[in-house]
Amino acid sequence: MKFIYQIGRFDRNYNEDINFVIDGKNFKSKLSSISLKNYLQGQTKLILIYPVSIVYNEIALNNNDEFSKIISQKIGNYLENPKEVLKEHPHNKYADDFLVIHSIGEYKLFDIKEKFEGTYDDIVLAIFCDMVERLLEKKNEENEFYIDISSGHNIYVSAMLEAIRHFSVFSKLLNWQNKSFRPKVYIVFSDPILGSSAKEFKIYIKELKFKVFFSSPIGKYDMDMMEKENELYKLLENFLILYSAIKNNTPLVLYHFGYDEYDKIIASIRKIIEEIKNKLSENWKKSPSLSKDNYLKIILSLGFYAGIVEVLESNNIREYNFQEGVALDEIKEKFLSKSIYKIFNLDSLVPILEYEIKSQDGKSRIIKEEWKKLGKYYDYPQSKGGNFERHFIAHSGFERNITEVRKKDNKLYFRYQLNGKRKDLISVLKNYL
Repeated sequence: MKFIYQIGRFDRNYNEDINFVIDGKNFKSKLSSISLKNYLQGQTKLILIYPVSIVYNEIALNNNDEFSKIISQKIGNYLENPKEVLKEHPHNKYADDFLVIHSIGEYKLFDIKEKFEGTYDDIVLAIFCDMVERLLEKKNEENEFYIDISSGHNIYVSAMLEAIRHFSVFSKLLNWQNKSFRPKVYIVFSDPILGSSAKEFKIYIKELKFKVFFSSPIGKYDMDMMEKENELYKLLENFLILYSAIKNNTPLVLYHFGYDEYDKIIASIRKIIEEIKNKLSENWKKSPSLSKDNYLKIILSLGFYAGIVEVLESNNIREYNFQEGVALDEIKEKFLSKSIYKIFNLDSLVPILEYEIKSQDGKSRIIKEEWKKLGKYYDYPQSKGGNFERHFIAHSGFERNITEVRKKDNKLYFRYQLNGKRKDLISVLKNYL
């Protein structure tokens, strides 16, 4: 699916056709995005973005067209539900949907003067959330997003460009297993129109590329600021454990703690977006001044979580049965020979893990059938009190004090034993990760 976004118009000549040219082909339309849609053809959706202040234009009302008459009749109650009026905008018949965003500035229409106190961050969030919602509807398809900046005041154009940047990062974090589902994003613009004497205007299409790294958008400090013991907190805590286990090359953690279902994480993203949309639409004169950074951290982290879970599910890496543990052969297969680290561009972790696994393999002949602490098979004594933090990452999670091993059918099996004298070992390990 191809998605096109552009700021809508309502001015003196907004309903006149303009001759746009794309790749040498002429497309007459009232907006460059409409011409782009006709050019792209196929499965294409055009979403027009209307700043809520767009109708406050007395010059445009002199057109005396049907839409101008509707505005004149309903302007008194317009801000109670601006979508009811803006759905009548004549350009909507060429579009597939429209989005209303907050405005900034003071405007006058007839004897009505309105001051709009929107915020740039709220405008970015509104556009970003719309893009994420549409991607999630088509998440298992190859998609393209086009941002047409040929119209609109600078604040709205800037917000669109920032929104597409965050969106591109989100889409990449969401799609590690199948990178072809990471949508391509493009910026679109036309030759200058206002004041020009030209008879045709060329449209330019340029691909935008943003890099993404295996790096968490959220950290322990952010978690400390959040309300504990709610569903979102637990999801983000589970994400950070999962992320840390991969980043720090400790695969046994993935088998011990497990993870949430993919669909549950996606549902949580949808819920947060719905919460944002509801808050943004409560008052069209003044936007709620939401914390863009906090919401972005949460949504990007959950998208990252879903992306990691999809990889683990696809490679059948799941929480183990504690009585059985996980075979070392499976860890070799999933993290060395067919390493999931390569999916995450973490190839450098493979030789480090390989070295640690060889160390465990070297003890195979003396390891017994019953579960025993790994430290029992090493010459040096175990540290007292279960102080595992110092060596946990250094040994790829195979820390001698909390890791148990046994041999069954001539294969080595591992698990974590976090019960015993120190009842807080589970919380200590989670906090450490």
